[in-house]
Amino acid sequence: MVSSLRLSLIKLLGVAAVLFPGTALPAPPDITVATFNVSLSPNTESALPALLANPGSSNPRKIAEIIQRVAPDVLFINELNYDGTSANLDALHDNFIARSQNGQSPQNYPHRFLAASNTGIHSGFDLNNSGSINRTSGSITYGDDCFGFGRFPGQYAMAVFSKFPIRRDAVRTFQNFLWKDMPDALLPDIAGSPAPNDWYRPEELAVFRLSSKSHWDVPIDVDGHVVHLLGSHPTPPTFDGPEDRNGRRNHDEIRLWADYIDPVRDDYIYDDGGDAGGLGGNRRFVIVGDQNADPGAGESVAGAAGQLTLHPLIDNSFVPLSGRGGSDTASFAGGLRVDYVLPSRSGLAVLGGGVFWPAPGDPSSSLVNASDHRMVHLKLRLLPLLDEVVSGLQVSLDGDDMILAWSAAPGVKYSVWGSDSLAAGDWLMTSEFGPVGSAVIATVRDQGAARGERRRFYRLEAVFQ
Repeated sequence: MVSSLRLSLIKLLGVAAVLFPGTALPAPPDITVATFNVSLSPNTESALPALLANPGSSNPRKIAEIIQRVAPDVLFINELNYDGTSANLDALHDNFIARSQNGQSPQNYPHRFLAASNTGIHSGFDLNNSGSINRTSGSITYGDDCFGFGRFPGQYAMAVFSKFPIRRDAVRTFQNFLWKDMPDALLPDIAGSPAPNDWYRPEELAVFRLSSKSHWDVPIDVDGHVVHLLGSHPTPPTFDGPEDRNGRRNHDEIRLWADYIDPVRDDYIYDDGGDAGGLGGNRRFVIVGDQNADPGAGESVAGAAGQLTLHPLIDNSFVPLSGRGGSDTASFAGGLRVDYVLPSRSGLAVLGGGVFWPAPGDPSSSLVNASDHRMVHLKLRLLPLLDEVVSGLQVSLDGDDMILAWSAAPGVKYSVWGSDSLAAGDWLMTSEFGPVGSAVIATVRDQGAARGERRRFYRLEAVFQ
């Protein structure tokens, strides 16, 4: 685990060490991030408010007890009906999560976020090509012609609970991003038609939104360090025909995050405020939500989940497992892994985690029938971001000695490793120093490193201390 807590920079440089005095700033705390499809989306608008108004309601109590047992610091919720206000979110928190369930410790989330969902917002078109348009809410046929399936506006919506502040002025939402604006989008075809991608007519594609709910970038402020919570809930890749319109949409909803975190592929993306581009490089992020795609099973388009589980900028080294065994997070279709907490390789290290699905016979196993999904959670350690803790890096020679200097950040411990090759077993620590109480110029000398045109490799590592 030690090696996973290191931020590495490989340079053709030479080095050895100087110590700096000072009082270190406190390291940011480790945080637990979770995602949970709570299945609190009954089919009438009045049902959920009535359910959540009663603190004795069974399923919300079970949902709250699971949350209390895991006690995440940041929790992304799927399938909580949204009526345009925070009423349902607040009722779930105040009447259930903030009240002890079966002796568990109440949890308090003072920072919450929610916004509009495409579910139940009617398009005005016959999106399922049934030959008719149903504009009366409350039915399946109405939902089929909405931008995202919902019997009424806000069914199956999303929400965020956080114990840390949310930087609301920096939140980005992508509810209105059009599917046609994604390059090489997997737009569906009418079976047997010679024209490509013609399931939706041009006037429909002119307004058709990619996200079946929304995509949110919610920056969480962890003691001054930002973690971007990237939350979504792609449509299930089912409930369609041979055109596979939902499977294709599911693939591209997942792809939006895969492109958003990659500065090479993000230039086509725009948010609801009109700002273009993706997250940018060297950022901490955690992708969360019910993606409705398993890496190797189910009915999703081949490779849909792999866009994230195989992404080079995502740390997939740790796969959360449940008490019953395996990585499944949903009980349907024989069990699938569809819910994810996926951290960035940059700025975060995985300390552990799991899927809340106790083994049969465990007293808490009766809780899980409150939803057909299971909570997934990871404990994460914040690591320094390279551009935050190493700036103004310079290399110079002093005779045969090589000198490395940079601006060192307060509260960060640095170490320098050297090697005559890039082989994993050849790296040796040449120096370790810090942390410092205020920004200083760190200077490190490697004696004789430049003698005889010697070739050496160096790695600079940093951790919050």
